[in-house]
Amino acid sequence: MDWSKAKNIIIAVLLAANILIGANYIGQNVREKQRVRQAADDAVAFLQQEGMTVEARIPQQAEKLPVLFLRLQRSEGELKETTYKGLSIIVEPGGTGFEIAGTGQQAAEIMPAAEALLKLYAQLSEQGSVKGKTVENIDLVYLLSLEEVSYAAQDTAVPAWRITVDGQVYYVNAYKD
Repeated sequence: MDWSKAKNIIIAVLLAANILIGANYIGQNVREKQRVRQAADDAVAFLQQEGMTVEARIPQQAEKLPVLFLRLQRSEGELKETTYKGLSIIVEPGGTGFEIAGTGQQAAEIMPAAEALLKLYAQLSEQGSVKGKTVENIDLVYLLSLEEVSYAAQDTAVPAWRITVDGQVYYVNAYKD
């Protein structure tokens, strides 16, 4: 057997397999982006049908994000805005300083912004009519919600969609259930 010829055939077969795998991967990414874009368009159409106006651009990103571990610092001074991977870190209520102590080991997939918008619609419609309300802004942030006075030295911030409706800010957990 001519090993040089066999080697060339094996290389050609592996190259063809890599091209097919790459084309399949690219095709899946394109279809996923189209699906997310269509879901956003469908959500806007539904909300408009229900009487809400959506002025905000609905983000199309789909990514995996870890939780953040924050070391809390009680301070009365000016708090600087901190970001992680370009996302703002919000501590509610304000007045608590922090520094990033680390991240979680596993990054989990976040829900699309359109899905978060529909979850917020469901919450708002339970409280009353949504007709005439306007969605002004949607962005992805990290949120640490300190419901009660906390004396913990460290706590966990999770990705959340910050949605502004008629000047009021709402947060929707961005992790898929």
